Amino acid sequence: MKERLQGDLKISMKSGDTIRTMTIRGVLAEVTRLEKELRRPANETEVLQVIKRERSQRDEALSFARQGGRADLVSQYEKEAEVLDGYMPAKLDPTELKAAISAEVEKGELQLGSIMKALKARFGARLDGKTASEMVKQALGQG
Repeated sequence: MKERLQGDLKISMKSGDTIRTMTIRGVLAEVTRLEKELRRPANETEVLQVIKRERSQRDEALSFARQGGRADLVSQYEKEAEVLDGYMPAKLDPTELKAAISAEVEKGELQLGSIMKALKARFGARLDGKTASEMVKQALGQG
């Protein structure tokens, strides 16, 4: 994934796509920071987590830009989010998630934390934690 990002950075720099270049540079900077912290190269999952975090930051910035009526920033953040979406794994199908939650409940898991841990282990970066948490709470009768 990191190699793909570096290759795409070179392509975007050559084509003059400033938003794409800026976004990919930001992600690579975060990956480098993480690698320094870990004192080893980041693996695929860790790089995807960085991309997910960057994507959620764009969502937050987008909401603030909309509240402030900053159309220029809204446009920029939407384009950046689009770039990041290109690196995200395919979203998990809600029916597949529901079936996995049901399977965990049938096994006797009745704690939110243990079910979420099992879902993360099973689906990895494809899992949207917020959606999964809401669905687990509904299944447990807490939501």
